[in-house]
Amino acid sequence: MKFDPRKLVGPLMALLLFGLAVRLLIGEAQKVSWDDFVAGLTGVPTAYLVIATFLVALNYGLLICYDILALRYVCRALPLRRVSLVAFLGYALGNNLGTLLAAAPIRYRFYHRWGLTHRQIVALMSVLALTFWSGVCVLGGVVLVLHPIELPAKFDLPFGVRTLGAILLSIAVFYAGICLVWRQPWPIGKLHLRPPSLGLATAQASVAIVDLTISATALYLVMPGDAVVPFPTVLAAYLVGITVSLITQVPGGLGVLELILWTLLKDTVGKPVLASVLIFRVIYYILPLLVGMVVLVAHEIYSGAMEARHDAETFESKTV
Repeated sequence: MKFDPRKLVGPLMALLLFGLAVRLLIGEAQKVSWDDFVAGLTGVPTAYLVIATFLVALNYGLLICYDILALRYVCRALPLRRVSLVAFLGYALGNNLGTLLAAAPIRYRFYHRWGLTHRQIVALMSVLALTFWSGVCVLGGVVLVLHPIELPAKFDLPFGVRTLGAILLSIAVFYAGICLVWRQPWPIGKLHLRPPSLGLATAQASVAIVDLTISATALYLVMPGDAVVPFPTVLAAYLVGITVSLITQVPGGLGVLELILWTLLKDTVGKPVLASVLIFRVIYYILPLLVGMVVLVAHEIYSGAMEARHDAETFESKTV
């Protein structure tokens, strides 16, 4: 098979953006004194840390709905335990290692093993992306219109933040309109995908909105205890951070998410916000990654043992 150097463009660009984000973040972190950083780590009440961790666990449970809706789109039904397994592993590992390196291979491996065709899996993953972005457009549009976040002067947009919110809402309305009236399949490469029904599109946006709101609430709870910051401000900053992180394709948005949240919240929350962002990184990314790796290893050991037992029983039945 001939090697195509163009395949390296995406990973190299992500690596470059990661390096740039880390460099900028280190430069900004040098402005934070050690006392401010420690104050941010120790200033979060223990009860809030516990509630934030519970919300993250609840959030990962909700993420199963993404796969359920996608399976509904491709007209396939699987046992809930299987969907739960692949959804949790896909998000726990994919959130940290990236869609291309972890989420997509995990879903392809499991769903193909359980009988889905290549085209069905590609369609399923396309619906997963549509579900997330529909929620971003609706929730981000509402938040930016009703509670526009103040951007630093050096990141000023050519139009107002409220205008950006209106654009996002317009995209959401346009998507809903397509789902309502357009029933012809769209040729996307070798695939021909029809827009979801309006009911499915509404469920998509609803699931994504709840997902984003819960994770932003976990971030809000780990803000310094003495910080006075409106929840819509944290929600808007989180939506911007998570969106840019996904666009850059930096695995886990490492460095990118921290830099954006620091930039957008430091004037409101104060310098200890950097510690809060790192706490959120541990709760929302690192802990699920560790649990996901344990679950994956345990599942592979169990599956290997069951296959070996089945092969042994088959061999014995043939030799009798």
